[in-house]
Amino acid sequence: MNSAQLQTIKFWFTNYTKSFAIERKLNPVLQLKVDHCQRVADNSRQLAEDMGWNATEANRAEALGWLHDVGRFSQFTEFGTFMDSAAINHGERGWEIVRESGILPTLAPEERAVLLDGIRYHNAKNEPDHLAEVSRPFLKLIRDADKLDIYRIVLDSIEADGFQELPNMLPQIVLQGPVSPDVLCQILKHRSCSTEAVRSLADFLMMQLCWIYDLNYPVSFQLVSERNIIGRFEQLLPENQAVGQFVQDAREYMNKNALKTCGKDIAGPAA
Repeated sequence: MNSAQLQTIKFWFTNYTKSFAIERKLNPVLQLKVDHCQRVADNSRQLAEDMGWNATEANRAEALGWLHDVGRFSQFTEFGTFMDSAAINHGERGWEIVRESGILPTLAPEERAVLLDGIRYHNAKNEPDHLAEVSRPFLKLIRDADKLDIYRIVLDSIEADGFQELPNMLPQIVLQGPVSPDVLCQILKHRSCSTEAVRSLADFLMMQLCWIYDLNYPVSFQLVSERNIIGRFEQLLPENQAVGQFVQDAREYMNKNALKTCGKDIAGPAA
């Protein structure tokens, strides 16, 4: 992907998201998603460049960052929630939108596959086995870049105002309350939990912290370490022996994987 093709994608994204404005103003929740997509695009390019990917691959990674969440805009407009289980799968919706957008014909077939697969599966519980090999490193990258910015959004929002917007995005969540026994049981057993089980902000934070175990690239773990993400979570979570042990386990896992950057344990598109 060359720079002109990347600019075309950014231009399309800007015009598409503006179409959801009312009297030239987006709903604040949708504006948050626009800002999120820009930061994920920045994260994607940073990860690609830090791993030594070439300019074409870095442009492709950035484009995927811009497009990965386009399904969120019609999802929230139609259903009033970002909870896929209560609405539609926003990855599938985004895949449909971009496939029909008219921005793909100028791209090489492998670039179309990278974008469409990345959009479609960036929010999947697991990477699909049938994925084209050309798409796999980019899917891993967008999943990491997305999580890195969601961490930033969540932590900054809590520290700013207690994340007052969270119940607007996920109506089943209340801001008060402890970690629920069901969520804690799922997390300790599987290092993950279902969104449907989350009922409080504390539950939500634990679910977010579990994402450490789903990161792919050593440079992603390095950024988690540099940004003190686990330390910031630790300050916000309730004092609880089981919670404390899980935080410690997550920190050890992060440190072990971040150290791999020294050994250049990196798999890219050309690998």
